[in-house]
Amino acid sequence: MKCLVVGAGSIGRRHVRNLQALDLGPLSVCETDVMARESVSREFGIKGYGRLADALAAGPDAVFVCTPTHEHLPVAGAALGAGAHVFIEKPLAASLAGIAELIAEARARCRTVLVGCNMRFHPGVAMLKAALDQHVVRRPLYFRARFSHYLPNWRPGSDYRLCYSARRDQGGGIMLEGVHEVDYLRWLGGEVERVAGSVAHLSDLDIDGEDYALVMLQFESGAVGQIHLDYLSPVKLRGCEIVGEDGRLCWTSEGKNPEVVRVHRNTGPGGSQEDLYRCDAYDSNLMYVEEMKHFVACLSGSVKPALDLMGAERVLALALEARAAADAGGGWRNLVVRTVKQKVST
Repeated sequence: MKCLVVGAGSIGRRHVRNLQALDLGPLSVCETDVMARESVSREFGIKGYGRLADALAAGPDAVFVCTPTHEHLPVAGAALGAGAHVFIEKPLAASLAGIAELIAEARARCRTVLVGCNMRFHPGVAMLKAALDQHVVRRPLYFRARFSHYLPNWRPGSDYRLCYSARRDQGGGIMLEGVHEVDYLRWLGGEVERVAGSVAHLSDLDIDGEDYALVMLQFESGAVGQIHLDYLSPVKLRGCEIVGEDGRLCWTSEGKNPEVVRVHRNTGPGGSQEDLYRCDAYDSNLMYVEEMKHFVACLSGSVKPALDLMGAERVLALALEARAAADAGGGWRNLVVRTVKQKVST
């Protein structure tokens, strides 16, 4: 299988490394920045292209879209037009404009599209999902998720002010950068009926978007969810708490390389605690490897994409509606996507 990675930033390099390790077949990279392109080509011994048209003319079977968020849709559309299957990094786009057309194009060409959802392959989220599926905790009442990470620490060696993460018009701001939490809460809790949000720029970070966000979700089940997101914490923190009618599930992650991960449950009248998973040095690259393996399995037809275009559109709509609610002064907003209710991806 011929693979093309478009974008040689940190996530593009990660996917190049993992794809090469999986030894799927010929691999190439497309990057407009000459220095970045030559660096990746030299490090991994692969062909580099400066123009997308030239890279697509070589006939890749699968294209990995790892460009800044606002460039995702045109690159993905060009890849589909060239007959390739497509992997698109999260978030799907900076707005909903053009997504319907991309969905139609993928259907017309019978191409598989997977949108980045690596947190579904993280042991913390995976253990919570397995526990809920096994009814370890019955009838969830509320979900509380968190992602905190100081933006200048995200990409060592690069100026955070020059990255799309700092530019709201390019898909930046913590609301969209933290869209993983929206995705996996929808995966865990089911479809969402209403959303509310609050955003703020609390720090002196030189960005034009929010560095803090709070998202409130109301699920069809009656449960509620809360998501805390920020660019501020000097220690990377991630996790989720689920409280049900007969117990509690809790996942916590702290740090990065190494990452300390723990999942436990509390049950019974006294809230007795049981560890479900513990790792003091989790290698976060493992979830990206599993995500790539999942994509390959999707191409073989053995599984369906964990997050397809319609599911990713729904997730993006949730995040954008939460931001819109915040911009409008708060309050709940009912969520409708093209008048068709999307089912939760499995």
